[in-house]
Amino acid sequence: MSSSVTSFDLASPIEPWVVVARNDDRVPHEKVAALAPGGVVRRLDSRRMVDAAGLFAEFAEKLEFPSYFGHNWYALVDCLDDLHGSWHGRRPVVIVVEEADVLVGKDFFPLFISLLCEAAERANLSLDADGLPRSRPPFPLHFVFFLARREVQEVAKELSSRDDMLVRESEGRLLVWSQPE
Repeated sequence: MSSSVTSFDLASPIEPWVVVARNDDRVPHEKVAALAPGGVVRRLDSRRMVDAAGLFAEFAEKLEFPSYFGHNWYALVDCLDDLHGSWHGRRPVVIVVEEADVLVGKDFFPLFISLLCEAAERANLSLDADGLPRSRPPFPLHFVFFLARREVQEVAKELSSRDDMLVRESEGRLLVWSQPE
């Protein structure tokens, strides 16, 4: 894992795990569209995610989490890391959050992004919760957040409160992944 990451590939199991871009940035939209034919793109409604309960419900519904999903942060990580069901098939997965502006500034936002990085790292590198290799193959899992009104620098400032993530600005977007231990 390189701290010099300056680009992103949504179809590969390499960091960054989270991309934050302005809605008018064509490149992330094009990369999501290019992945769609052979991968899975799920779009989440940020307006339903303004509190933790709504966020968990939106993920559970759009990603068809199992009925035993615990509707808490660690259950979210576990279910994202272990996506299954007829829709998935270990294809690359991109979760897109449009108008993510409503999430920036929420108390849970930095933790949320950190846990998405943890889930993606586990899926992309095929690691268990203890960081040990799994016998299953990795699968690409990435998250793309589009901003309609805020600037990416505002998001970087919000995320700077966490020391478990690396956040890099590149070409007007934020690239985020887990801090190596």
